[in-house]
Amino acid sequence: MDLDTFLTQLYVWIDDWYKTEMAQQMQRHAGPACKMSDSEVLTVAIAGQWRVGVPWQSERGVVRYMLKHGQTWFPQMLQKSQFNARVRCLWAALVRLQQGCSAWLETADDLYECVDCTELPSCSLAQAASKNRHWVGGQLGRGGNNGGWFYGEQLLLSVSATGAVRGWLVGLAAIDDRWMMEALLSTRQKRMQLIGPELSDKKRYQIHLTPSIHTFSPSICAGYDRALPYLVDQGFNGDRWVHHWASEYHSTVIAVPPANAAFVWSQAQKRWLAKHRQIVETVFARLSEVFDLKHLRTHSAWGKLTRLATMMAAYNLGLYLNRCLNRPSGALATLIL
Repeated sequence: MDLDTFLTQLYVWIDDWYKTEMAQQMQRHAGPACKMSDSEVLTVAIAGQWRVGVPWQSERGVVRYMLKHGQTWFPQMLQKSQFNARVRCLWAALVRLQQGCSAWLETADDLYECVDCTELPSCSLAQAASKNRHWVGGQLGRGGNNGGWFYGEQLLLSVSATGAVRGWLVGLAAIDDRWMMEALLSTRQKRMQLIGPELSDKKRYQIHLTPSIHTFSPSICAGYDRALPYLVDQGFNGDRWVHHWASEYHSTVIAVPPANAAFVWSQAQKRWLAKHRQIVETVFARLSEVFDLKHLRTHSAWGKLTRLATMMAAYNLGLYLNRCLNRPSGALATLIL
């Protein structure tokens, strides 16, 4: 698909959705009329997330390209600072667009959701070791896809069995994966809370630090509860946590039990879980290769959340566009030629 067709189709979908779902909620007070419509701003922001098959490699780059070459598409294109301010104002619309598109992508095969965490580095470890660290902030953590140390935050992602992003949350790098899951499940039950399971006798007198709900991204990102089981890796396991989530939120979380559990899974059961939850690793790979997830290059915490919201909306819209074209839904790298 050439760039002209891509931008045209993207704008038509976004404009139809915006007029139906968001126009009434985004009404502005009296003042001068905006040069670019919200639909145009959303289209440029989402198209700007692509890093493959396009003549730009950053959000700043897409603004420069549209100012120089995109007058036929967006004759009232804004300057960089004005455009960025408009995108940040439309942050909630981007989240709603991602969630609405995930509903368009639902199929009969979506019988579960897969959840996992990955690292969101703010800077290199060398920069983090310097006196002033990084202006975006963060925390030293270990894990993610690479399993090593990093400085920044972590992203929890919940995807459908067919690979659509259903919900996401951002937390500090050192937060245990199970607290991230606690935040997701409680938020989907209409109120974020971090209570955790009752401590065992061995750990009752140890100090356990519970993270604050203020260290997580806004709850609107988490998505909705669809009463489906969650497939997770061993970072989320533990009988006490699994039973807590089942009793407190009526959520079924399936993970390989720890080695010291009373009931041990067979190799066949472990292979079954690994096979069915592989889709979340595939989504992380697509987000990194096509949208450059691990290099957000933002200068503020709000900018980081806006970039992530835009990226998730772009990813789901890319899946939907591929499906409409009868292409493999995950072939995002070859969508624009």
